[in-house]
Amino acid sequence: MNTLATLTPRLTVLAALVERHPELPAPAVDICGIFTEQINLTFYDAPDAFHQWLTALDIDRATVRGRAGTKDAWLTVLHEVDGITLKLTSCTRLATTVETGGEG
Repeated sequence: MNTLATLTPRLTVLAALVERHPELPAPAVDICGIFTEQINLTFYDAPDAFHQWLTALDIDRATVRGRAGTKDAWLTVLHEVDGITLKLTSCTRLATTVETGGEG
């Protein structure tokens, strides 16, 4: 069973990241009870923010994995900080264009 105490290592890493990089854009943060050594950081429609984090944490871009669907594109990378895995994810809606022939 997880307790509040199991959050301590992850919250410590998150606080250290805030202290070291206060200028970074804030992602959506998920601290899951299942993956007790992981923090999920998600950037919705903010690919530039995702790339700023990659640069700040000196993450090799070759380790980023991506996939695209018909409406969304996803980039994901895992990076370890002080024994905690950061899962950074960028989710961006793809632009869609409908041709109407000039009539709406």
